[in-house]
Amino acid sequence: MKRNIYVISQDPKFFFRLNKELKKLKIPFKILNLGQRIPNVDSIVLTTLQEIFKIKKYNENKVNIIPYKSGENFEKYILEILKVYQCGNSTPEQIMFSIDPGKSLGLVVFFNGYFLYSETLFKEESLIAHINNFIKYLELDEKKKIKLIFKFGRGVLPLTLKLISIIYSIFREKFNLSIYLINEAKTSKIKFHKLSDEISKHEASAFLLALRKGIKVNKENYKKFVELIKSDRRFQQELEKEIQDIKFLNRNINFVKSLFLELLNCKITINEAYNLINKKRVIKEII
Repeated sequence: MKRNIYVISQDPKFFFRLNKELKKLKIPFKILNLGQRIPNVDSIVLTTLQEIFKIKKYNENKVNIIPYKSGENFEKYILEILKVYQCGNSTPEQIMFSIDPGKSLGLVVFFNGYFLYSETLFKEESLIAHINNFIKYLELDEKKKIKLIFKFGRGVLPLTLKLISIIYSIFREKFNLSIYLINEAKTSKIKFHKLSDEISKHEASAFLLALRKGIKVNKENYKKFVELIKSDRRFQQELEKEIQDIKFLNRNINFVKSLFLELLNCKITINEAYNLINKKRVIKEII
């Protein structure tokens, strides 16, 4: 899904800020001069609103121009670039936040199933601010009830429950909200962060949590989770199924690594990854 990025601008202030942010996100780009031919390939052109009218003769079916308007929120502009670069220009339907809680908070964001962003944060307030900004800057239409999915590791359950409480208080009435608690077993021992210099070990753990189904909770029962897995038959069955799913993934670690790399490079969506896992399981059962 990732495309070539070309920067066309003679505005030094814009270029300086853009260069800084793209390098921070490790997004490669090429510089073209005004009047220089834009290659006839799927690509993104970054420029200013004042300069867009000077760009001529390009294939509108392949070239997506994202202009920056003076005074516009630059963080929002960068997120728009990231969204189109990683996920294409599709209408928002679903956003997933996968979170590995702890002293360091690993966050991975998926937009319409495609990997969008990852970050390691060190304060709960920073995590909530990041989530708020993604939802704000992606301009989600509350009337369309965009689906928000949160997957929380439950290794530090008191912190997880606190974060869930905050999420419900902010988003419950605005969006179609689903929350899952995920078993974190062995996520820290699987060194996926060594496969890429793009993510930290905490973000890699959040990736692994995203690949696990977990147990769905709601506003009425999430605070009673520990009691329910001891007393509620349905929760106990889901817990056993979750353990079997994790054992299957751990037995097929090279397969999971390949899914991780394809997700990281935006070659597949998270839903496609789930389907591939299910197919792999069926084949193993037949054999």
